[in-house]
Amino acid sequence: MPTRPTTTERFMMGTTLSTLLAASCASGASSASGVSSAPDAGVAASPREPELLAFALQEGAIHNHFFRRGHIAAHLLVTSGVSPRLIVAFPAGNMGVAAWFDALPAPVELSVEGGVSGVERPGGMRGVSAVLVSAAPALRVHRLVLGSIRSVREVGRDGELPAWLRADVEACAAPAGGSIAARRTTVDGEHHLELLIEPLDGATAALGRDGRIELAAGPRGLRFRVTALSDEAPLTPVPLDEIANERAGDDPRHRQALAFLTYREKLLAGSWRFLTYFGRDTLLAVRMLLPVLEPAVVEAALGSVLDRLSPEGEVAHEEAIGEYAALLRLAAGRAGAPVHALRDPVHALRDPVHALRDPGHALREPVHDYKMVDDDFLLAPLAAEYLLGAPGRARAAAFLARRTPGGETYAQALARNVALVLRLAAPFAETRDPRALIALKEGESVGEWRDSEEGLAFGRIPYDVNVALVPAALRASARLLASPLLGAGPDEEGSARAERLARAWKDAGVFFRVELPEAEARRRAGAYAASLGIDPVPVVASLSGTLSFPAIALDGEGRPIPVMHSDDSFVLLFTDPPPEALEEIAGRLIRPFPAGLRTPVGILVANPAFAPDPAVRGLFTAGHYHGTVTWSWQQAMLAAGLDRQLARGDLSSTRARGALERARSALWEVIRASREASTWELWSWAVEGGRYRLVPFGAERAHHDESNAVQLWSTVYLAVRP
Repeated sequence: MPTRPTTTERFMMGTTLSTLLAASCASGASSASGVSSAPDAGVAASPREPELLAFALQEGAIHNHFFRRGHIAAHLLVTSGVSPRLIVAFPAGNMGVAAWFDALPAPVELSVEGGVSGVERPGGMRGVSAVLVSAAPALRVHRLVLGSIRSVREVGRDGELPAWLRADVEACAAPAGGSIAARRTTVDGEHHLELLIEPLDGATAALGRDGRIELAAGPRGLRFRVTALSDEAPLTPVPLDEIANERAGDDPRHRQALAFLTYREKLLAGSWRFLTYFGRDTLLAVRMLLPVLEPAVVEAALGSVLDRLSPEGEVAHEEAIGEYAALLRLAAGRAGAPVHALRDPVHALRDPVHALRDPGHALREPVHDYKMVDDDFLLAPLAAEYLLGAPGRARAAAFLARRTPGGETYAQALARNVALVLRLAAPFAETRDPRALIALKEGESVGEWRDSEEGLAFGRIPYDVNVALVPAALRASARLLASPLLGAGPDEEGSARAERLARAWKDAGVFFRVELPEAEARRRAGAYAASLGIDPVPVVASLSGTLSFPAIALDGEGRPIPVMHSDDSFVLLFTDPPPEALEEIAGRLIRPFPAGLRTPVGILVANPAFAPDPAVRGLFTAGHYHGTVTWSWQQAMLAAGLDRQLARGDLSSTRARGALERARSALWEVIRASREASTWELWSWAVEGGRYRLVPFGAERAHHDESNAVQLWSTVYLAVRP
């Protein structure tokens, strides 16, 4: 056991370090002191013990380690390179610990040795421990953040760190290079986070003169144990064998990833960056996984959505919980503004530690975000598919009799969403004016899955919502209203109204249509290919005749923004396009980028080659979150949609069927080629020596964000298979 610390210092770190650290002067500085560790990942749990879930995934220079056992669940990741990094993210409370190290003159490896183990202490502190090793002679902490994962994301390595996040971590150092601990109490004073660092085999850990944590290698190199702990209330995991049925694929990575994100209270969107409820992600993932999910998991997902509906029936996009919810409420109180109007509570507060502590004020009550428009139209299609089909039909009455936290039945909550769908669809059905289509909400720059600021090229009226989701929601609403599920009996009048609205929306796609003469299409595609270092010859040769494709969005005046995209996936999965439209969709999946969307390492979600404005093309690069990149779930939804179309009994066109079969073959070829990345959120690419290379998103300086190693809707390959 290392020497017990004997001195304490309180100090402000340098402006680049960003936080106050504290070396523990209390017992328990070492992970070996008063700690109960769970078995190593390789030790099987006995039947009486909680299920052990432990697996690792590599995403370029990022080594991801997932651990879940009983009350403990955590994702520990380390990043190698010139700027090494450690992050531990906890599903409980969406909390975490992040340490960025100073930039080095050359890349170094930072990795986990021997797996991750669980740690649980009396009093509720629980987390994980691991031994980290590096070839670097020394590492010095550049920044340390203990708090909400949302705070970690918003502050990052070099963003402005507010004073309150620096000021409430205490530190002291043990003599002779012993252990160091950093601790922090959340802004509401109710919960705690700790990071313990214990040097091993002659390595040392000390606080430098400027207050930075400094780690130095010993005779066996730089080896140190890290232990990250939190006392947030844990979620209730669903055992692996209770998630999917016997029809699910047997890929262990997808099963493990889905299990890590599945809890009885809700499904989480992804890790490490989105360890909370997201309505869209839940609804789309469950829709694609529906054939293989156990009913209890489907109902947990649907119930989580119904529990969070707004009074108007809107689906909550995201749920802020734990400390981040407290930050939102504190910042709203200080600003005298509605909590939903706040965009950056982390930087809005100056001294929340001294906030008004009103026992009757529930700072941690979840805050729900309703700014998106797409998820409002995703609930009815999933509800109808499950509750009116097998096996949901037999369970529907009991499920809909459950009650939300507000006291209404699930049937009443679902009926409110159905009423909202019909109300929102009415203006366009009555006027046929493209400006009456579903647009982003006033004052919002995002509203559907392409929710980066530039994801729709600053358009206002998204293609996927209007051409696929609204018609699908109307047809699903008609089915639900025609059943007795939403009330005392079938609502034939309401069902007929929904059908009439659906017919009026059937041709909304005409407003998004973009057409280019063959010569102009070839010129633009060839020039764009050459600008990216892609051989333009096969690109140009693949284009024949007038090029038609739907715009990614309309601007505020109803004019199409000519960016090709992958949102045909929504059309294929949720609607029944005519044969000629199916042939066009197939062509976009078959033709090589930038004539279409296909690359050897993935189907791209956007292709700006045909936009005449260079400013628009500049919004969709391989470094943009919704640019010329591949999202795993989009490929899966395209595959599921193609299968759905090929199964249609009313599709008699042999040309359309042939085109769909060719598109399916081309799609699965690239899915297999990118199999290593299939659980990831997204990835990018580069061309070297005339060949495409898959690049983890976030691996390059030009990338505007980073990818999650596991994403809920990227696990759908358990149900979507060739």
